[in-house]
Amino acid sequence: MTGNPTVTVLMPVFNGARHLAETLESLQRQTFSDFEILVVDDGSTDDSMEIVRCVGGSRIRVISNDRNLGLVTSLNRGNAEARGVFVARQDADDPARHDRLARQVQFMQGNPSVPLLGSDALLIDDSGRWVGGWRSGGSADLVRWDCGFRTPFSHSSVMFRRDIIVNRFGGYRDCRACEDLELWGRVASELPVVTLRQNLISYRQHGGSVMAGEHASKADERRTALYDVLVANLRNLAPGTPDEQVATIATAWSQPMPDVDWVSYFAAVDGLKLGFLRGHRFLRGLGRVQADQNYMLLNRIVRENRYSFLAALRRSDQRAFLRLPWLRVGLMLLRR
Repeated sequence: MTGNPTVTVLMPVFNGARHLAETLESLQRQTFSDFEILVVDDGSTDDSMEIVRCVGGSRIRVISNDRNLGLVTSLNRGNAEARGVFVARQDADDPARHDRLARQVQFMQGNPSVPLLGSDALLIDDSGRWVGGWRSGGSADLVRWDCGFRTPFSHSSVMFRRDIIVNRFGGYRDCRACEDLELWGRVASELPVVTLRQNLISYRQHGGSVMAGEHASKADERRTALYDVLVANLRNLAPGTPDEQVATIATAWSQPMPDVDWVSYFAAVDGLKLGFLRGHRFLRGLGRVQADQNYMLLNRIVRENRYSFLAALRRSDQRAFLRLPWLRVGLMLLRR
């Protein structure tokens, strides 16, 4: 490839051999052609780099860390080495739809005020079977709201303007588990971060969580980091929201099985929403996003808290209670 491409697909790899060939092949099938693939080898000890050499083709560049330095260091090194105007993130185990780059480039070129773009995603298991969907907000206001509660879209679905993310925002910060949410929240507090409501990647869900396999002290560090990021994002949403309400929401979303007073939680969310919507009569789509959030939270809490959660939601917001995806809720309650 001669000259600088429009897009750099940035793919940090650490022992990603199991699904790497599938993901690289999905990039080779892209309908958009003006891109490079920048692989940052973060000290892999498996066959990952052999797969890159066999499958990659002429688009691929590889830079290697001397040892395993972690995702944030690899991402920032890749951003510094990228040649494209746009950087498209791609994890080694999340294959892309054939028109992912074409659709996102078209949007970014037509919307110069948008620095960062995500998308919806299909959820697949380790074998590639469909298990659900990851619905994103769409508009900038909905993405900002979502950042106060959870990661609003998959890291692998992101395309951003390299000069703005690197030069203005300084790239990724080391948050131990939530470097993506931390960056999205910072950017969304100043500039419009939006998503395409199209499934442009497949996000692979592996059995167990990162925290579940870690030493308890390391998992606690990650949860504390997530709590701190959520607090910062919530304060950006509605400055002046009482600290107690911010803490209640952040606790509910940063703990694996939160034990909170759900009446207080929903009161805190209502207070946050009043501050967030101050000066606006209505935000189209907010009910849908809140329904997704409530279902996700319900799916995470321990069995004995589920009915207290539902009762508190019904008392605090009847419309939000009715918006829950009741077929999925019923199946969930029957399974567990």
